Amino acid sequence: MAASSPPFLEILPNRVRRNYSGGALLEQWTGEGTEGDGERPEDWIGSTVEAVNPGLPPVANEGLTCVRLPGGETARLRDLLADAPEYYLGADHVAANGLELGFLAKLLDSAIRLHVQAHPTSAFSQARLNSRYGKLETYVVLAAREGSEPYLRLGFQHAPSREEWRRIIEEQDIPAMDACFEPIPLSVGEVWRVPGGLPHAIGEGALVLEVMEPSDWVVRCEFEREGIVVPPEGRFMRRGLDFCLDIFDYASRSVDEIKKLCRLSPQVLAQTDALTDEQLVGPEHTDCFTVRRLSVRAAAALPATGLMALCLVAKGTGTLHAGGRELSLKPGSRFFLPAAGPEARVIPADSEPMELLLCLPILL
Repeated sequence: MAASSPPFLEILPNRVRRNYSGGALLEQWTGEGTEGDGERPEDWIGSTVEAVNPGLPPVANEGLTCVRLPGGETARLRDLLADAPEYYLGADHVAANGLELGFLAKLLDSAIRLHVQAHPTSAFSQARLNSRYGKLETYVVLAAREGSEPYLRLGFQHAPSREEWRRIIEEQDIPAMDACFEPIPLSVGEVWRVPGGLPHAIGEGALVLEVMEPSDWVVRCEFEREGIVVPPEGRFMRRGLDFCLDIFDYASRSVDEIKKLCRLSPQVLAQTDALTDEQLVGPEHTDCFTVRRLSVRAAAALPATGLMALCLVAKGTGTLHAGGRELSLKPGSRFFLPAAGPEARVIPADSEPMELLLCLPILL
């Protein structure tokens, strides 16, 4: 490691506008911000691409992550990756993905139920959108608003025909749309995946870590929720409804069937007295990324993967130590570990275990 190469990057808050409201629980959980619920309900972690918000006034560099270097100065993550790609990403990563991370991770806090939407599979994107990526999503449920009962709409429980679904969307027949779904309860700590093609909407009250394929392909079926309108250019991927109707999976699946298909069970990869390493999302779910959960009970080295890692502290307090430097950690702390960086160690501050979530690329 060169003397000028930082051993880690502290990821700074990066709030992003979306077409739903939220953010108060995100601020409460991280201790960052005083906006409350509003138009910036998400925080994009490690983003190297700008946010697209059709119908809203442009904001320069919206969505691009900034980091704090160990000396205190700040920089855009995208610029650092371009300056030293092999140090931050690794030669194999650069050969496979260029300067892109290969996934997008973000914190999402919904004060209202999101608009019903769906995303294409990677196969559909490659065949018909000239894109490598679809938009499979995964959720790790981090917290819930006091008094709320978070839930998810996922897949059709009472599937319409293709023509009936067209009519429902064209006419914005919301009662008929609502009748296609049953609420699926969410609990803190659960892990879910949303394959391409399944209509879905996160209900109000949940704060989640969302890790997804790095595209912005989305078909929005509801055009208005609680006064928040999706403009026409933001509904059908700038294509027509007929094209977008081919994206949907029209199978009927009960709530129990959806749970079996989409609720993921952690798999223990390694365990010592100091640390348990679990895989939450693996290569059997997507070829873009993995998500791991580390439960740290005593001072421990983080797993050496040879890959870059985006890290989020989900529980507990402590310190990160790497390359002779340290960083204080608390729930909501976010940091980037370079692929060619030195060993990183985490030391919990007290007897309560720390919980870290690691997002890693998969290199094809």
